Amino acid sequence: MSIDPLVPAIAQPTRIRVLASALDTVPDPMIVFDMEGATLFANKSAIALYGHAMNGVEGERVDNLLATRHPHGLSTIKRLLLAAGAWSGELYRRSAAGVELKVGVDWTLHYGDDGMPCFVVERSCDLARNEEIAEQVRIASHRYENIFQAMAASFWELDFSGVRRMFGELMQSGVTDFAHHLHHDDAFIETALRNTIVLDVNEKTVEMFGAESREAMIGGNVEAVWPRQSRGLFADALLYAIRREPRLSAETILTRLDGTPFNALFTVCWPPGHEGKGSVLVGVIDISDRKRSEAELVASETRYRELFQAMSMGLLHLDTRRLWQIFNRLKQEGVVDLRAHLEINPHLIQEAMEATVIAEVNTAAVALYGAASASDLVGRTVKGLWSPKGMRTFIRAVECGYNFLPGFEEETEQLRLDGTPVAVHLSFNPSPTLRAQGRLLVGLIDISERVAAESALAELKKSFAHHTRLALLGEMTASISHEINQPLSAIMTYGAAGRRMLERPAFDKDKLVVIQDNIIADARRAADVIARTRSMATGKQADKAIVTVASLVEASLRFVEHELKANSVRLETAFADANAATPIDPVQLQQVIVNLVVNAIQEMQKVPHARRVLTMRTQAVGDHVAIEVEDRGFGIPAEHQARLFDTFFTTKTTGLGMGLAICKQIVEAHGGKLTTENTGSGALFRVTLPGAI
Repeated sequence: MSIDPLVPAIAQPTRIRVLASALDTVPDPMIVFDMEGATLFANKSAIALYGHAMNGVEGERVDNLLATRHPHGLSTIKRLLLAAGAWSGELYRRSAAGVELKVGVDWTLHYGDDGMPCFVVERSCDLARNEEIAEQVRIASHRYENIFQAMAASFWELDFSGVRRMFGELMQSGVTDFAHHLHHDDAFIETALRNTIVLDVNEKTVEMFGAESREAMIGGNVEAVWPRQSRGLFADALLYAIRREPRLSAETILTRLDGTPFNALFTVCWPPGHEGKGSVLVGVIDISDRKRSEAELVASETRYRELFQAMSMGLLHLDTRRLWQIFNRLKQEGVVDLRAHLEINPHLIQEAMEATVIAEVNTAAVALYGAASASDLVGRTVKGLWSPKGMRTFIRAVECGYNFLPGFEEETEQLRLDGTPVAVHLSFNPSPTLRAQGRLLVGLIDISERVAAESALAELKKSFAHHTRLALLGEMTASISHEINQPLSAIMTYGAAGRRMLERPAFDKDKLVVIQDNIIADARRAADVIARTRSMATGKQADKAIVTVASLVEASLRFVEHELKANSVRLETAFADANAATPIDPVQLQQVIVNLVVNAIQEMQKVPHARRVLTMRTQAVGDHVAIEVEDRGFGIPAEHQARLFDTFFTTKTTGLGMGLAICKQIVEAHGGKLTTENTGSGALFRVTLPGAI
């Protein structure tokens, strides 16, 4: 597609040939095409980018050759080019290999001597490649977002005829070692700079060097833009010209017209067939941003290395690219639940370990693994660093990566290089960028001393608990007579009653059977109390069962029937929820209820028979159950409230002070609470226990 078929194409072969020779050294892809869109020249960078050989480019319409596309249409942007003389933007093209490219282009319209548009110079860049470079710099620096971008080129057409005459005069004077002369005769170089006359510059040159206009620069010399420290390169350029070298390209420092220095890529070329005509084409690219970015990158890398090595935490930089290949393979196979898949295919765990390679370690990691130097770890896989105990952690860590979870943290066990285990706190938090690069930074903190201390503390607690149980056994031994006194007394009472019945000529056989059953029940209860006491001494866990609190209370009251009758105590019960249940050891809780009931009976011996009423209640309280024992005695004196559950505290002349203390311990061991309060007409003891789920 032509830019405008009504605009004549004015050929300037000499100028294009000079321009093409200069553009061939420019690192950016450069294409020159005429007003019909036919390719006149493509430099090496353009050929490398688009993949078309030189003989397949010249004369071809660039839009057809590269399948050029623009969202607004090519005709629209080419009209903008004609109107403004330049256009910059993004285009979509296709390389010779069929790869879709997104490129940024700068079009500059060149005019002939008659003022008519002649040809277009295009500078392009692969935006995808630039984005990749930007991402790499961002990852490396972690602190700045300046990235290297090639700037548009500044072009100078210079007249060297005056300098050629100076060389002729040198030769006539007998100078043969031009290299020595040019690098030691500062006056000659200064004169050569003044004799290098500007024939033409492009608009980018005006912008880059801060000139007022192209016209202000044309006719002047180049002395002002060459600082003294860079004139050695100018001398080299003259030597290249003498030796008939085709071109010279180097980085240097040039000066803007206001005296400001900047980093530049300087290129000078002598196109074939143009030797001896006295003019050359010079290209200049401002690389200040790139130089600054490179310096910042070096500084950032230095800071990163210093920080990486200075961290007290062990750091491992892992190469996980092969591991991600395994992940991708499993995902293609449709694996969703990685953990279940690994259980069926355990060989994949070893494969994952062998696919994870240590790329870098810091000093702390070297010490943690007991290595002599970093080289002992770098390059090896993590397979030998995981102990069997830590294998589950490795699986969970791999599962975290497989499911793209944001991070992982866990205490586990690793192996030093000599095979000894070391407890560590392992953590990583991969960024999407590092994950896409197949990299992972893992932090390790040696917690061996802490784990050893915790283990020692656990042993100490275990030993302390054992001694506490033994001490409690002493207390229980002192109180065992108190706990089994009721069943033994009941056995004696029932035994005496049975004997009296047998001494009679005639007796009621059914009553004798009941007496025998009661003797057996009380004996069994006494045996259970002793068994529970022994369990507490040995640390054996009590057997628990789901029991309704109503049945628990009813079973407990059967043990104190004779005490109730003997002391003329009337029993009242109120079971609010017959289904309320709790997970307990029934024998231990029966021991608690019987103890509380006996205490209440003994307390009511101080009041008249008419007031002797014992009330037993059960109820559900949220997710707990409650058992209440209420008497009609004188209540608990205020001065005794705080010490009521203390071991060895008693208000009875023959008491040991063990009953309530043991009751409280049993209830709390079941996750419950034992509390008391005065009701105004006596005392109330409440046992609260977790309800059955």
